[in-house]
Amino acid sequence: MNKINKISKILTGALMFALTLCLAKAQPTEPQGTITGRAWLEMGGTGLAEITGSERFPDGFDVEVYLPYFEWNPSPEGDIFAPADNAYGDNYAAQIMGYFHPPASGDYTFWLSADDNADLWLSTDSDPANKHVIAREAGWSNARNWDSVGGGSVVEDKNSSGFSATEWPGGNTITLQAGEAYYIEAIVKEGGGGDNLAVAVEDPNGEIDPTLPIPGEYLSSIQPSGPVNIVTQPMGATVNALDPLTLSVEVAGTPPYAYQWKKDGADIEGATASSYAIDRVDNTHAGSYTAVVTGAEGSATSDAAVVAVNSDSEAPEVVSATGSESFALARVTFSEPIDPVTGGNKDNYSLSGGVNVTGATVGAAPNDHIVTLTTSSQKEGTMLTITVNNVTDLFGNTIAADASMEFSTFIWQEGYVLHKFWQGTPNNIAGLIDDPRFPNSPDFVTLEPFWEYGPDGSNESGSNYGNQLVGWFVPPSDGEYIFFTSSDDPSDLFLSTDDDPANKLLIAREAGWSNARDWVGTGGGASNIDDKRSDFFADSEWPTFDISLEGGERYYLESLHTEGGGGDSVGATVIASNDADPASGDAPTLTGSLIGTYLDPNGASVNIIQQPADSDVDEGTAATLSIVAEGTSAYGNTVNLQWQQAAAGSDDFTDIPGATGDSYETGVLVIGDSGLQFRVQLSVPTLSATSDVATLSVVKDVTPPRIASVTANSLNGLIVKFNEGIDAATGAVAGNFSLSDGVSISSASAAGQSVLLKTGSLTSDATYTLTVGGVKDLYGNAVPAGTSKSFVVSVVTYTDIILADEPIAFYRFEETGGMVAENFGTLGSDADGLWMSGVGPDDSIEWEVSNEEGPNPGEGFLGFGEDNLAASFNGDLDLLWIETQGQWLSNLDSFTLEYWVKPTNREGNGWNRVGIVGQNDAVEYGFINGTTIQIWTPGGGALNTTYEFPDDEWHHIATIADGSQIHNYFDGELINSAGSATSDYGAADFTVRIGGGGVYDGSGNHFEGGLDEVAIFDRAIPAERVKEHFTAGREGGSKAAPEVDPTISITSADDGSITIEFEGVLQSADTVNGAYSEVAGAASPFTVTADSPQKFYRSSQ
Repeated sequence: MNKINKISKILTGALMFALTLCLAKAQPTEPQGTITGRAWLEMGGTGLAEITGSERFPDGFDVEVYLPYFEWNPSPEGDIFAPADNAYGDNYAAQIMGYFHPPASGDYTFWLSADDNADLWLSTDSDPANKHVIAREAGWSNARNWDSVGGGSVVEDKNSSGFSATEWPGGNTITLQAGEAYYIEAIVKEGGGGDNLAVAVEDPNGEIDPTLPIPGEYLSSIQPSGPVNIVTQPMGATVNALDPLTLSVEVAGTPPYAYQWKKDGADIEGATASSYAIDRVDNTHAGSYTAVVTGAEGSATSDAAVVAVNSDSEAPEVVSATGSESFALARVTFSEPIDPVTGGNKDNYSLSGGVNVTGATVGAAPNDHIVTLTTSSQKEGTMLTITVNNVTDLFGNTIAADASMEFSTFIWQEGYVLHKFWQGTPNNIAGLIDDPRFPNSPDFVTLEPFWEYGPDGSNESGSNYGNQLVGWFVPPSDGEYIFFTSSDDPSDLFLSTDDDPANKLLIAREAGWSNARDWVGTGGGASNIDDKRSDFFADSEWPTFDISLEGGERYYLESLHTEGGGGDSVGATVIASNDADPASGDAPTLTGSLIGTYLDPNGASVNIIQQPADSDVDEGTAATLSIVAEGTSAYGNTVNLQWQQAAAGSDDFTDIPGATGDSYETGVLVIGDSGLQFRVQLSVPTLSATSDVATLSVVKDVTPPRIASVTANSLNGLIVKFNEGIDAATGAVAGNFSLSDGVSISSASAAGQSVLLKTGSLTSDATYTLTVGGVKDLYGNAVPAGTSKSFVVSVVTYTDIILADEPIAFYRFEETGGMVAENFGTLGSDADGLWMSGVGPDDSIEWEVSNEEGPNPGEGFLGFGEDNLAASFNGDLDLLWIETQGQWLSNLDSFTLEYWVKPTNREGNGWNRVGIVGQNDAVEYGFINGTTIQIWTPGGGALNTTYEFPDDEWHHIATIADGSQIHNYFDGELINSAGSATSDYGAADFTVRIGGGGVYDGSGNHFEGGLDEVAIFDRAIPAERVKEHFTAGREGGSKAAPEVDPTISITSADDGSITIEFEGVLQSADTVNGAYSEVAGAASPFTVTADSPQKFYRSSQ
């Protein structure tokens, strides 16, 4: 909430000037009986920063109303005794502002109740610039719950006398004077589910009922009092036919206001708002318009606005045509809206190929430029021509004779399900089916690789909508199958007895709601666990509970789903009847070759702008190949990419797992890799293409390694980092290293590009020179004897590297006693971890710390000390877990979690829903089963990543959630990404816990093994820093990558030689623009003798 306060304060300063000008028109001196309310629609998240930080705030509101008392969405009858219905909508913000007129002088207490987050502000006078926050709803409460909370809030903070963070000059005592007007404002940000906002007050004499919202008799709006007058008159216009038109007025005077628009002196039915909008103008809209406005003190009539219409004289044209997945429909799109009589006459259309047109229907506006034709059966993937005659537009212009368009019927696409979405439907299946847009006019369509929506198990795709998943199930073999459905809110699952949708039968139902992918559980409402599976569903329309299907045949499958508010999802999965039931959380099995659908191929294209190119690559390095392409289809502009690889001279290309981006980086290449071939398969739905082949030539490495940096990790240890991988045998010879000033080197150990040296005592801030010789790279090139590098001793530890990125929480687990795991992050001791023993908070007691040996140099982790400790957990045997004392993962728009893990006994019992670090119902994170690490969020979806490492090995795991997707990194490398875009990953009343005590659930989820260096960031740190953190543990590192500004200077001698002094890496070439390569073993100063061949030199980083 501190961030919200800061943002609010900044915006108050930046925006208050404009608001003050607006309100400086003289505030009402007497109550008006009303207060101003405003709303901003279609705004995600629940934090107040979503609205106060929006460019739409404060003047870009979508709704302005005048409320009879201090409550948003009040009773339509204005009955203060009837609470608001708690269901105005989802994903919006509301603001109530005006003036409070105290009936007596004395002390006042204000109460706030809201869902979701809200702040209440009061000014010390009538000036909004002097407002102060006096109460806060930090989570949510039901309507008018003044002295209780629903979740996430502190009840004392909801009233001005108990709010701990009050900004009122008098603290929690608010003293007001009768006869004065005090500016007051409440603002709420609603996410999903219930919603409300109200303010109550207790006055010193008990005149106002404190259990009800403040009545209008003590309130005024932000409008000054007085007779109604029209400040801004409506503007006349000349409008082209079919263009939109909006007329509006702005008024002043005592509200509330009533409006009536008139055309040519006659009332326009339903035109009773401050603006009058016409979606599409036609000839009948020409005329003279006025608005009559009635306020609390009289009425006024606007000036006349004269509207002229330019009529349409152009004939319609056929823009496109397409078939449908049913092969019994065709759709013709025209250049403009079509007359429903001529457009709906089937005799005005004909199709080639012996296909008959049996009916025609013009779509309802705004889709009345589309005509849907019913036809006799079409063949899959066939070219047809539609010919149109006698069709006119809305102005009588007739299409050209024999206007025609060629199109292809739909084709089969394996591995996808077609998803259709309709916004603004009732929250019941019958209401969706009755919607005139269903099934042929969805608001949008997507293609999904799994039988589910939202994608990847996410559970927030909107509110007040209906959707449909359409496809065909292809059984892998003959047998009996069981289908499961899960959704929030209700859904029906249908299966046809064959490939014909007309023969579909209801086989499963979700009557209430369940969480995403909750196949064998329920959430609430009328949900029944038996009804969610086809073999137990009592109302199944399938002839038997056993669904017997033939392998390889296509069976039509369909999900229908509707959503009201809150979380939402729909999905289905299938098993063979002799398989184990799916586990909740498992991805749908309806994917890949088991599903498919028929898609529209018309207009699909793929264009390769830049092909992958051949390249020469040094041995021991990786190559990066890239492609630039664009494409389009009836389903969007996304081009799917799959990199493929083949051996030298082979035509047998195979997919590279996970290589689906516009660039691909190979692994480290050796000479034997020369000739490797790469290409890209590109596809949009219904169309694919193949790129040119790029061939790699690997050039032998003849350059010795060089010293990149020398860093002290203690006053008895150095980490020497080279510019490439080091041979472990020569890197581990202490005699290959020497230090100036007589400092001894007792041992060396190598890993990757680094060598850890154990030394005699070093002096902090002193300068030393390290001399190296005989250390080889992986290709036998040795560092020349006498190569040296000077450095200053400034100890950099793994802890320093992590803290440089400012985690809010960082647990090192170095304690050898006590009950506290110290937090080294920015939250300080507020987030110290408490060791606990028990199933969960309700039955746990504080416990002594539990340690084991952590990652250390003896195991190849040079960045840690030999005595490094880690937290040790023994699963359900000791029930240990760590309480971090806060909801640190609530309401984040991005975050990063990072740790070292060494699980054990994953083959044993209980390795399901095993917690690592997380906050139940907000960010749940751990092993969902023995082989899968799962992170789940309510706002941004989930990500499952296979964990293939053996037990009892330390590995570095990091997860970055950046607001667009969730990404998992193992040992510094990106493994996979999933999830959906969000501005709020979720919130919950539970605290962040480590190792159990409730991570996936309210309690339990106990981990077995070791955890170390657990870091929590309240932002998405750069991916390269994750790599650097892993490298820092494995090989040592620095707080930031060392930067060298290359310099070079030359001095000539009398003997014709030259001396080159340089910073950086010395390189040479035979020509000034030639190919430069590193000068082997070059150290500054470097001498070139007079008899040397001509060379050009430069220095680089």
